[in-house]
Amino acid sequence: MNAPRTTLSCLLALLGLGLISSVRADDVEMQLPPGNYAHKIGSRPIADPSGATHTRQEVAGRVCVAIFSAPNMSQGDRQEKWSNLLANKAKTKVSDDVVLVLVEDMSQAGPFKGMALDSMKKQFTPHSRPFLILDQDGSVFKKFGVPRDKTEILIYDKTGTLRDVETKLGEDDEDDTIRRIKAITRKLLAE
Repeated sequence: MNAPRTTLSCLLALLGLGLISSVRADDVEMQLPPGNYAHKIGSRPIADPSGATHTRQEVAGRVCVAIFSAPNMSQGDRQEKWSNLLANKAKTKVSDDVVLVLVEDMSQAGPFKGMALDSMKKQFTPHSRPFLILDQDGSVFKKFGVPRDKTEILIYDKTGTLRDVETKLGEDDEDDTIRRIKAITRKLLAE
């Protein structure tokens, strides 16, 4: 029997079953692209749709995944898709131990700002997942270093330190991005 051929066949079989990829997923390299991203979660209070303010203390000691987006024509579908994938879909959602936040830049909402706010207020509950934060003037986006008219996902560890930024959120990158986010959050939860 040819040992190299047998070994290769076994590896291909394991790869086909997804057993190797799940092992390698934990070894994913975290990425911090160039930019002025906030390397620590700030202490400035931020409001939710009900008007209540929230601070860093609420996520202290927990892994935080923050989806930064805008309720406009170019980003609305993207932010809704990623919110749903990471919060609701059984195969793609992050652990319930992860704080999942959606930060909406209302300054980019354009003429639909009033309608977007009304819809958000109706759908929002204090236990919504993702938890919704409203950035009325774009200052939160600026403070976190997220470019305008983009949807990006920032991942912070239990100390509030930025560990990863996901910028490739298109259809072609979806599976890899989900795999990366889940592997990174698993790793950070274990730290």
